[in-house]
Amino acid sequence: MRVELEIEDLAPGGEALGRAAGRPVYVPFAAPGDRVEVELPPGDGPAHAELLRVLRPGAARVQPPCRHFGPGDGGDGSDRECGGCEWLHVDYARQLAAKERSFAETLRRIGRLAPGSYPLRPIVPSPAPLRYRCRAKLHLDRARGRLAFFRRRSHAPVPLSECHLLEPGLDALREALGPALTQARLAAREVRLEWSEAQGRGAAALELPEVTPAVGRRAEGLLRLVPGLAGLVLLREGRPPVLVGDPVLRHLRDPAAAAAGLQRSRPDVFQQANRGANAILVREALALLRPAGARVLELYCGAGNFTGPIARGAAAVTAVEGQGPSLELARRDLAGAPVRFVSGDALAVAGGLAREPSGPRFEAALLDPPRDGARGVGPLLSRLGVVRAVYVSCDPATFARDLRGCVEAGYRVGAVRPFDLFPQTHHVEGLALLER
Repeated sequence: MRVELEIEDLAPGGEALGRAAGRPVYVPFAAPGDRVEVELPPGDGPAHAELLRVLRPGAARVQPPCRHFGPGDGGDGSDRECGGCEWLHVDYARQLAAKERSFAETLRRIGRLAPGSYPLRPIVPSPAPLRYRCRAKLHLDRARGRLAFFRRRSHAPVPLSECHLLEPGLDALREALGPALTQARLAAREVRLEWSEAQGRGAAALELPEVTPAVGRRAEGLLRLVPGLAGLVLLREGRPPVLVGDPVLRHLRDPAAAAAGLQRSRPDVFQQANRGANAILVREALALLRPAGARVLELYCGAGNFTGPIARGAAAVTAVEGQGPSLELARRDLAGAPVRFVSGDALAVAGGLAREPSGPRFEAALLDPPRDGARGVGPLLSRLGVVRAVYVSCDPATFARDLRGCVEAGYRVGAVRPFDLFPQTHHVEGLALLER
């Protein structure tokens, strides 16, 4: 059924919200203030509708710069409905306001943290709303020999000719690598690309059905085909990674301050894609943590994003990580620093330390868990003597759940702040200070 709607606001999942006779309707590619015509599915409850036409654009709508963004085929023959962006058509200030509201609502609903009961600081914008990503996960469209994102809510490829989220060097590497993979006869299921602006070179991790000596030789040939590609990590499920060339890159820890030094990275380990926004996040986390002279426990240390800056002033750091390649990179970066690296599940290691009557105790802790969070961490921090902890999260729902658990374990929320590390999408990062 075709209906007309007024779009009220952006919705947490990346769409926009309107109402049809009181019924909530979620519409992709719509902007606040738009009057739109949609195809509405039957029923009475909340619905996801298809955008047919923008009848009157709202004040929040801007012209998206990418030919792959938006509904339909655009009339120019380009592939559309790319799933890489959600809000490329929305003014950046409206994106930030929507994320801030959604973040606070998640803390209220899941964390039971009432507005005004804790200090909520304004959202921190990304230094660059476009061209901010130094890494991306893509797929090889073998039929057309191009790297692709999937269409939204689909596994159908959108073979890219441009991506306005990627740093220019990474976008150029993406453009060159798709045809080269086809020429090298490497049938990668997934391609993780990374670019170091500091070095002017990139690396890729390829998920492959098999990694044989013949595949290794073809991978060496691929490096010769793409001059900007310094190395490869060949991945096959259940097998150790195989390195070809030199896939270890070095990024400026802070693109605005070269004196902060370099950090090692590899395309198959976790690293923040938005280096500029990440530097701001690290600075604010350390300002809250106050590690100078303290014994610090860091859980989920990864490749040392926070570990290096913490170690500059802390008396000692115990850094825990379960992913071997990440830990290896951090160890190489921080050889000689006052850091004890521990390999293992972060919560299990923390629990083991807490059970030792004469085990180490810590004044401060920092944790940056994956998307599923750190359920049950509050009592562990308390038993380890932690007076203040900083929690960094990429998922507001598990963040809110875990903050509630820490409050129940005897901590108070001393500060919370959202960060926009992913402009043009609904994703938002969270940072919180917990005080005993």
